[in-house]
This record gives sequence, C-alpha cells and structure tokens, in this order.
Amino acid sequence: MKIERNKNLKDYNQYGVEAKAKYFVEISTKKEIVDVLKSEYSKDNLLILGDGNNILFTKDFDGLIIKPNLKGRKIVEENDDFVLVEMASGENWDEFVKWAVKNSYQGIENMILIPSSIGGAVSQNIAAYGQNIMDVVTKVYAIEIETGEEKEFEHKDCEFKYRESIFKKKFKNKYIITSAVFKLNKVVKELETSYHERKSRYGSLEDELKSFAKEPYTIHNVMTAVINQRNKKLPSVSEYGTCGSVFANPTISKEKYLELSKIISELQSYPVDKLQYTIKEWDKINDNYVKIPAGRIIDELGWRGKWERNVGVYDKHALCIVTNRKANGKDIYEFLENIRNDVKKHYDIDLEYEINII
Repeated sequence: MKIERNKNLKDYNQYGVEAKAKYFVEISTKKEIVDVLKSEYSKDNLLILGDGNNILFTKDFDGLIIKPNLKGRKIVEENDDFVLVEMASGENWDEFVKWAVKNSYQGIENMILIPSSIGGAVSQNIAAYGQNIMDVVTKVYAIEIETGEEKEFEHKDCEFKYRESIFKKKFKNKYIITSAVFKLNKVVKELETSYHERKSRYGSLEDELKSFAKEPYTIHNVMTAVINQRNKKLPSVSEYGTCGSVFANPTISKEKYLELSKIISELQSYPVDKLQYTIKEWDKINDNYVKIPAGRIIDELGWRGKWERNVGVYDKHALCIVTNRKANGKDIYEFLENIRNDVKKHYDIDLEYEINII
C-alpha cells in the first residue's frame, strides 16, 4: 500500500479531466483498508473512487481518495434452481455479466456493457433494459470508515430505489463496499425483453432479437441484442470522454405527463420505483407519479449533437454528454447546467444528476 501525494486523476475518471488528489491510495485487501483508515491521512476529507465512470471533477480534491481494488469471485450457495455468487467490489461489472451468461446464470444479462466496478454498480443501483441490480443483490459487505469494522447489509438494509442506494446518499463516503452477493437463476425464468424506444429511433429489444434469432430466445440471445442496441446509440469510451447518462429520469405527476405528451411526440412513461418499461394499470401507479425519459425532453429542445467548446451531447443519444478529452471539469459542469436550465425554462422540470460532481 502506497500513499501518493498530488496524484493526477486524469486516468482515473472517464471524462479524462485534469484534477489532482492531495492524497491517493489504491488498496487490494481488507487489511489495507483498515490500515489506511487508522492512518493520519484518513483525518482529511475522504472520497471512495471506483472506476471513475460516474464522477466529474470540477476542481482538485483536498483530501484522501481511496480506490478499492479488491478482487475475487466465489459461489457461496448453489442448488438446482439458483446460485449465490459473492463478487469482490473491485471486480469489473461487465466481466461478471459475461461470466454469468457463459455459465447460463440468468438475472443480469440485460445489464451488459455498463462500465463499472462491482462496488460502484451496487452503490449506484445500476439498471438497464428492464433489469435492475436491486433485484439480484441479496447481501452487501462493507467496512465502516469511522470504526474500521466490517458490516453486513441485507437487501432491505440497502434501501434500494431508482438509481439510488443507502451507500450513494445516506451513507455516502461512510462505508467502503468490499463485496456483494448476487442471486442468479440456474433455471431460466421469463426473459426481460420489454425494452422499447420510439419507433422513429431504435425500436424494441424484441425487434432486435427477431433480426438475428428465433424463439425460444436464450439469455445469450438477449445479451447479444442489448449489445447490438447499445453499440448503435452509445458513445465509445475509447473515442470520447464520457460517463454515459448524466441525468436521472425525472419524476412528474401523471397529469403533467399527459400535458407534455400532447406537445412531445411518443413521450414514454415508466413506474417510479425502478426501471421498468411496462405500465399496465395507471390507477395503481405509486403516488400518482411517473418517470419520463430525460433524454427525450433534452432531445426535444434541440441539444442532441450540439457542442460548446470541447463538450457536447452525443448525436445518437441525447442523455450522453461527451468530450474530446480536452475539456476541463468547469466547462463540462457549465454545459450540464445550461441543459438543466433550458429544461427548467421550457418544461418546469428540475433534472437531477446521476453522476457525482466534486
């Protein structure tokens, strides 16, 4: 374990922003976590940094950044119906999805190509194409920063909500996730293929599946269909600086949704609690509210493909902000705020950030 001073963070955030950390340490064992928490450096401000896929640095960080690199995967329980897999927090999420599909374990195949560590994925409660990580996590293990003690969180303790968990807000930078246990199906249940977009855009997951496979579809077919869809519309991290989607889908009243749908064609709506693409009973929607796609309203205002200096909105997806890797953090933040202000002005909707802004 080596504490570095004035560490350049350019290679540790996906926007490629130039910023420095007063102190920086990468840890690979639980003992190293405890040791660094007992050190004099932990008295500074602390920031837990995953793979840098969900963070924007607008300035240097005056404190200690801890980057957990814990590795490991083990099956902790298995029967004819399911398998429980414990994944260390530093493992790569995308590699986990591929491993699960290769072994015919169902439950996360729709969440392929999400750049994240396991710890970051759990904290952010990632979701994609109708699947949610909150539906497969059974336990989370984490070390409390104040005491250095390891604690176990059952699913209910994590307080998962849409794009949120207890580790993202209530306990932000109070715990370091060390591992999580996932429950995956060995007997394939109903596949999640409800994802759909405007017909004028990229269509549905079912349409994608029909273009290359025949029923009954496999989880590998679904994963391939998601890969195809994502490659059509999302920016490559090798070409752009990007954290993907930066704004959460806003929650509005059903009445406001009906008003907006009269002026915004093909405006979709989703349940509030988690990512889901079907609403069957409007009268049972939680608290009379729905979510709408943030990308759709940003697109409607003409932001898709628009650039200001070194920052722009990807021309194939209005929710993805990209850079040419020459932008600084303040320029990116100013661009994001311009979008938020425009949405507020025209639709009276306050967009909330999905990414962490430092």
